Amino acid sequence: MSCLGALSHLVRRRAAPPAPASCASASTSTLVSAYTSEKASLAPSAPPRVRDTGAQLAALRKLMDEEGVTAYLVPSEDAHGSEYVASEDERRAFISGFTGSTGTAVVCADSAHLFTDGRYFVQAEEQLDDSWTLHKVGEPGVLDWSDWLVGQAEDKPLTLGLDARLSSYTAVGPLVKALADRNSAVHYPTRNLVDVCWHARPPPSLAPIYAHDIKYAGVAADEKLARVAAWLGKRGSAGNAKTWPKGSAYFVSELDEVAWLLNLRGGSFAFTPLFPAYLVIAASEGGKYRATLFVSPLLLLPSSKTRKYVEGLDVEVREYDDVFRFLRSGEWKGAPAEGSDLPKLVMSSTASFAAVNAVGEENVALQPLSPIATWKARKNAAELAGMHAAYRRDGAAWVRWAAWLEEAIVHKGKAIDEWTAAKELHRLRTQDPLYAGTDAYPSISASGEDAALPHFETPEDGTARIIDRETPYLMDAGGQYYDGTIDTTRTTHFGKPSAEQKRAYTRVLQGHIAIAEAVFPMGTTGAQLDVLARNKLWQDGYNYMHGTGHGIGAFSQVHEGPQGFGRASGAAMVPAPLDEGMCISDEPGHYEAGKGGFGIRIESIFAVAKAHTHRGFGGADRWLRFERITQVPIDRRLVDHKLLNSDELRWLTHHNESVRRALLPLIKHDRRAVKYLQKQ
Repeated sequence: MSCLGALSHLVRRRAAPPAPASCASASTSTLVSAYTSEKASLAPSAPPRVRDTGAQLAALRKLMDEEGVTAYLVPSEDAHGSEYVASEDERRAFISGFTGSTGTAVVCADSAHLFTDGRYFVQAEEQLDDSWTLHKVGEPGVLDWSDWLVGQAEDKPLTLGLDARLSSYTAVGPLVKALADRNSAVHYPTRNLVDVCWHARPPPSLAPIYAHDIKYAGVAADEKLARVAAWLGKRGSAGNAKTWPKGSAYFVSELDEVAWLLNLRGGSFAFTPLFPAYLVIAASEGGKYRATLFVSPLLLLPSSKTRKYVEGLDVEVREYDDVFRFLRSGEWKGAPAEGSDLPKLVMSSTASFAAVNAVGEENVALQPLSPIATWKARKNAAELAGMHAAYRRDGAAWVRWAAWLEEAIVHKGKAIDEWTAAKELHRLRTQDPLYAGTDAYPSISASGEDAALPHFETPEDGTARIIDRETPYLMDAGGQYYDGTIDTTRTTHFGKPSAEQKRAYTRVLQGHIAIAEAVFPMGTTGAQLDVLARNKLWQDGYNYMHGTGHGIGAFSQVHEGPQGFGRASGAAMVPAPLDEGMCISDEPGHYEAGKGGFGIRIESIFAVAKAHTHRGFGGADRWLRFERITQVPIDRRLVDHKLLNSDELRWLTHHNESVRRALLPLIKHDRRAVKYLQKQ
C-alpha cells in the first residue's frame, strides 16, 4: 500500500521554534529567483524549517473580530484561479507556513485548519506548526473545507468571512445556501483581512506584457476573438446547440485563456508567462467582434509597441480595477433583439463569486466546460511543431546534465546535493536562445525519502540532501521556451538498486507504457484510461495518490485543462474527451515515505494523434493514439527485465533508440553526453 495512504487523517501539528512576533511574509524560493546566490553547501539534509504563525494568526483574528466573522477563508488561488500565483497573492502560504501550490486554510477564533490533498500530506505535516490542524482530503472520513464548514454550522451557527474575488462561484455559491439553511451566514469584508496584517507583502511585478510571435502561436489573435463571437451566435452550453440572446458577451477571467486569445505573454508570475487581466468579448454586426481588455497600464504602457498591437486588434483597453464597475453597469450588454430574452454574460465555471455577484446570477450563463480552454488545448500545427522542437532541444540539455551528474557521482565520487544538481540543469537550459527566462515549475530534485514526496521542495539554503547511491534519484523539472513548455521526470540510480526498488520501478514503467501504447475511440476521456497506468501497480499492491497526467500548454501553464487522466480529468467539472492535438503528461509513480524510503516517477508528454486500426469501428478516422513529444531516455538500470513481456521490452528498446537518433546530432560535440546516450 502507498505510504501516503497509510498516514492519519487529521494531524495536530508540532510546536514551531521561536520566531519574531510579526506578520512577515513567508519565503517561497524558486529555482528562478535564487540562481544568483552562492553554490549550495554540501551539508546533510535537515528537516524543513517550521515557521511560527502565531503572530499573523493573532493579527488576523483581531481583524475578524472587528468584522464580526467567526471563521475566515484563505484559499491558495488569486482572483483568476491561478495555480502558481504571484508572490503578493501567496496569502495562504503567509498565514499558514505551508508553501504547497494546493490547499485551503480556514482560520477560526480558537483554531486553524489546513485542507490539502495526497500530493502534499507529508510536506504539510513538516511545515505546519502546532497552531494548525491538517485535514488530509481524500482519506476516508475526511471532509473538504466547504463540507467541514457546513458540519461546523450544524453544531453552532457561524459567520464566514471571505474575499469574493478569490473563490469560484461554483465553490462558494452552494456554501452560501448551505450555511443559510443552518442559521449561518457569509460576510464579504471590503478589505482582504490577510492583506491588512501582511505588513511585508511583496509589491506586484512590473514586467511588461509582450506579443507572442505568430510563428509560435500559429493563429492570429483577431481570428481567435472572432471565433468566440461566432460561438456566442451559434452555440450555447456545451452539447446543447442554441443561440445566445443577441447582445450577450463572454467574460474571460482565466489568465492562460486571455493570453492565448490575444497572443500575448507576460512576466507577472514565477513559472507561467502570464499577466493579470480580464477580457470581455461580444459579437457585433457583420460577423465582427467587440472586445475590452482590463489590464494595468503599468504592464501595458500606453506608448508601447504591444499596446499599439492590442489596439490594432480593435480591443479597447481599460484599467484592471475598472472591471467590476464595468460588470455592474451592464456596459457589456449589446442591443437585444426585440421580443427576445435579455443578454447573458457567459463565463467559465471557474469565474469568481465576485464576478457573478457583480453581474447578477440571473444575468450569467456558467459554462461547465470552457470552449476557449478546449480550443486552446487542441494545439495547432505551429504549436505542435514548437513543442516538438522545444522538447528535442531540452532533451539534449537533459542528457548533457545527466552525463555530468553520473560522472560526478559514480566516476569521480563527488558529493552532489539535490539543489546543486537542479541548479546545473537550469544552467544548461538557460544556454538555449529560446529559453524564456523562467522554469515551468519548481524543480523536484529528490534523493532517498525526499523523493517520496510527489511535490517535494528542493531546499536551496544549504540543507539539501546529498544524492546517495542506495536509493533512486528522481528529477522532475521543466523549462519555459518561447516555442514550448517542458515537464519531464526521470528516475535513476547511481549504485546497485534493491530488488524492491527494481520491482516498483518496473511496475511504474509498465503503467507508463500502457498509457503510451493506448489506442481509443474519439469521445474517450482520460479518466477512462487512468486504470491502464495503475493495473500492474495494483497487482503488486502499489499505488500513487496523484493524477496519472495533466494537460500542458504551449508556452503557457504547465498544468492545462480541460484534458487529463484521473477522476478530475484536468480539473474540469465535466470530463473532457481527448482530442487530436491535445498534449498530456503520462506520469505514474510509487512512493515509500519514511526512513529508508524512496520515490519513483516516469513522466513524458504525449500529443493525441489519429490512429490507424485494423477495423476502424464507427469510422476509420474516429480512433486516436498518443504520439510521444519528450526526448529523454528511460534508465534501464532500475528495470527488472523478468517482469516485462516481449511487447513492453520492445517498446523500451524502441523508445531509447528513437531518443538516441533525435538527440545525437545536437550533442555530437559533447563526448561525455554522447557516451552516456549511447549506453542507454
